[in-house]
Amino acid sequence: ASRRRSCHIPCSRSRSRPHHHHHHQQQQQQQQYGHGHGPLHRPLHPRRPFSAGSGAGGRHQARWSHHHHHQHQQHHQQHGHHQQQHQQRQRPRRSRVALAATTAAAAAAACYYYCYEGYALCLPAQAKASATAAGHLYMVGDIGGTKSRIKMYLSGQDLVQETLIAAKTYPSQEYSSLTTILEEFCKEFKADIKKSGGKPKACVMAVAGPVDLNRVYMPNTNWNLDGEEMQRALDIPKVVLMNDFVGVGYGILGLQKEDCYALQDKPCNPRGPIVVFGPGTGLGQAYLTYAGMEYTVWPSEGGHSDWAPRTHEEMRLWHFLKTRIRKRFRREGVRIEVDHVSQERVVSGSGIADLYDFFRGEHPEFVDQKIEEKMQTMDKSAVVSIHAQKNDNFLCRLAMEQWARSFGQVVGDLALSYMPTGGIYIAGGVAPKNLQILQDTNFTKWVNAKGRLSKTMESIPVFVVKDRVPVGLIGARVVARRVLRDMYPADEIHAESQPQNRQESELFLEKQYPEIVSLHDEFSSN
Repeated sequence: ASRRRSCHIPCSRSRSRPHHHHHHQQQQQQQQYGHGHGPLHRPLHPRRPFSAGSGAGGRHQARWSHHHHHQHQQHHQQHGHHQQQHQQRQRPRRSRVALAATTAAAAAAACYYYCYEGYALCLPAQAKASATAAGHLYMVGDIGGTKSRIKMYLSGQDLVQETLIAAKTYPSQEYSSLTTILEEFCKEFKADIKKSGGKPKACVMAVAGPVDLNRVYMPNTNWNLDGEEMQRALDIPKVVLMNDFVGVGYGILGLQKEDCYALQDKPCNPRGPIVVFGPGTGLGQAYLTYAGMEYTVWPSEGGHSDWAPRTHEEMRLWHFLKTRIRKRFRREGVRIEVDHVSQERVVSGSGIADLYDFFRGEHPEFVDQKIEEKMQTMDKSAVVSIHAQKNDNFLCRLAMEQWARSFGQVVGDLALSYMPTGGIYIAGGVAPKNLQILQDTNFTKWVNAKGRLSKTMESIPVFVVKDRVPVGLIGARVVARRVLRDMYPADEIHAESQPQNRQESELFLEKQYPEIVSLHDEFSSN
């Protein structure tokens, strides 16, 4: 019955009204304009009715539908035909996909008309006040074992339109808990907070530790954090704790095109999986999947996967690292069998120092004593990186080139697992500081070197997030805005911005969703 019913959905330009006022307004319009006329009878398409079935739009038919329906009934009575058979014979043939898409479009238009344009007229007084509010205060933080960076924002409809209210960095080791830091932050900026609308409504902290059920233990600071306890102590409606690299994953959703370097600039699938890497002290990894409305970030411990040597020299490196790891464990009193060499032993920031030591043993004639002395007082990996970029030391250059090749190999391996057509993003401090090394060693060559699937790999975009971009804090802001969006749905808060390098691509729409493109062309031509 619903498929036989033709109706018109009001145009989104017309004024929405609650349903119980609609019939009375129709009567007034009929007296003024005549039956079937007036703004509330304006159809979405003047020549073709949508088969939207029952619902809000189906209860208000235009004059066109009433007039022709009456003619059809007279015709059936005169010729003795059944109304249902006549309508089925006259209905234009349409594929199942096109019919489903048309029905969905009609339902979406009805939903927009009745639920969005007119929502303020149907909301209670409290919700109306929220819909016109200037914004909501919220706190975000990037919490590490050394530093805790805290910021407070006043929310706007878009991420880029927000106002920064306060920001400060605290030494983590000097405080007994994160709650103490946040309390001090709120007291220090009390005047700014009061001026901006009162207490914060949400708090999202990206912390260095595994989070389970909104609880986390941070071994570097010996903090036991519980989100619900923090809510009560700080008098904030919602406190969310998340892993710091999960925060980096959500931060990808808030980036703009100018925040990244494109190593392999290819079109992004706006609905495709995304992979994130973060070489630093370890090798952080995460991946994002699209769930119909928005992306979800999933943590990964892929950095502990096996590193696979490819050449005879890399086989010697594998044995060198395995022996060194075993000796470290024995010095610490740990008696375990070392059965593999993980990726982060090679690709992380700390792995750079081990790579230098390996090549120093392979080519002792190139050892520079001045550089060796500098490594006694400075971070060894940083010294190797600096001299490799200057290209004034053979061993440092060998170590960084091996790091870049192995990193490309690791990135390509994970890309094969997830096929991240939405993009590969490399964050952290190591990659952007060594961007020239990645370019000189043709990093994407090693990402794409996957035999028969090399052509497929060449179609996947690869980006490096610039070092100045606080991607972890951006991720905390994205999550905080999702919390506010759920708390205050009338405010229409957009949780994340749409990066320019992930906008809708006609290439992907045409290849992966051809039925949508063909339906769009059909409506455009008519």
